[in-house]
Amino acid sequence: MRTSVLAVVCLSIIGCGQAHDPTDAGGTDAGTTDAGMTDAGMTDAGVTDAGLTDAGLTDAGARDVGWIPLQLNDVSVLFPLTADGGQLANGYLSLSASGPQGVLLPSDLYTALGGMAGSSGNPPPGGIGFARYEDVRVVAFRLDPCFAALAPDPHGTGCKNQLRLVVQEVIDRQGVNAFDSAMHLFYSLSREELVTLAQQIAALRLAQAGSGRLGSLKAHPTVVAQGLDGAMATQLRALLLQYAGRTRLTRVTIMNAQQANFSWDFLGFDVPATGLTLVPMTIPTLPGNATTQNFFRGFATDIEGVFQPTSQSADEFSALTNLPQANQLSATDRSAKFEALVRVEHPGHHSPDTIDCGSCHLATPVERLLTAPHFGLVDSASANAFTADGTMVLPSELTPTFSSNPSFNLHAFSYVGREPGINQRTVNESAAVVVYLNTNGH
Repeated sequence: MRTSVLAVVCLSIIGCGQAHDPTDAGGTDAGTTDAGMTDAGMTDAGVTDAGLTDAGLTDAGARDVGWIPLQLNDVSVLFPLTADGGQLANGYLSLSASGPQGVLLPSDLYTALGGMAGSSGNPPPGGIGFARYEDVRVVAFRLDPCFAALAPDPHGTGCKNQLRLVVQEVIDRQGVNAFDSAMHLFYSLSREELVTLAQQIAALRLAQAGSGRLGSLKAHPTVVAQGLDGAMATQLRALLLQYAGRTRLTRVTIMNAQQANFSWDFLGFDVPATGLTLVPMTIPTLPGNATTQNFFRGFATDIEGVFQPTSQSADEFSALTNLPQANQLSATDRSAKFEALVRVEHPGHHSPDTIDCGSCHLATPVERLLTAPHFGLVDSASANAFTADGTMVLPSELTPTFSSNPSFNLHAFSYVGREPGINQRTVNESAAVVVYLNTNGH
């Protein structure tokens, strides 16, 4: 099986469809202050005081002692969800945070996108609320050196290098919680910038926590240990502002909770270099070039889900999202549908350009809630399952994070309430990134 291939993401929330070529990779923005970094308590240099110098990282991005081997939590970083509402303002970047590349997501562009479903106004279950611009925070980010490539060129030829931020409404209302919607912001980087950023993150890890393995994907262990006001989190926020901003934003994808814990919409837009003329993203494998997909899980205790519309991919597994339908399948047909689910999780079999958003987000919850308990079908027993290389990523590290309590968790790398959701597709993609960059990044 091919474990060095890479195709990120069917999101970390959603990243389906073909990304347009990046434009205007550099530039400044009127929202950038003279210091170059705002809204994160950064110094003019952006990355000081947290040990980059001690770690031996030079301005060129190369470490004096050579390449720092990357780990899963270097290329995909989930910030822990604080229990202290007083940390929301400074512990997470807001959409209005800005650096040399401009504001992360200007308010007029957020409005043009239609915003995101949230807890203000008339939220579920009685209606559909909205997330106020000022309540949206960066909860995670991921590095992707070759977006949507099933077999990325080892030299990066033709690759789309991206930094992607995952943002959610995070508010303190009877405790700090993240609303069950998410937005994914795609920023274009050069290959040199992406490799440099990866090494900067690894150098921070070495300086703050030493060279031990951080293990499987989870809320970043060093940030958990130090807190959101600690050196690791502070410098990670500074690095994000150094590379991300409006001048580099190329795409936004959204997962909106239309009925809390029951119904979700997936959609996205390609973003112009300037202005507000957004292009709705066609979601792959859906009929009629559809630009929106809905999944309704049903009101029964077990999943009785329905896609609107349903993928036309040869690897669609919608019958497994509905227990009565799955029960009607023969054992042979159920196994075939499950193998399709496992292929969807594998970044060597599918990319964001070859499969729909809903399939990516449903694969892990369907296995955990339906195929495993009712039919004994688990991806670890499948010949189609993604496997770790065994050295750069250990088999024990390929573990998703899924809990059905308190919510039906469709999130790929973000939160429902206080529960993290890290699905198998995200774990597999992150492992592929680690292997690819450790093999080809230097």
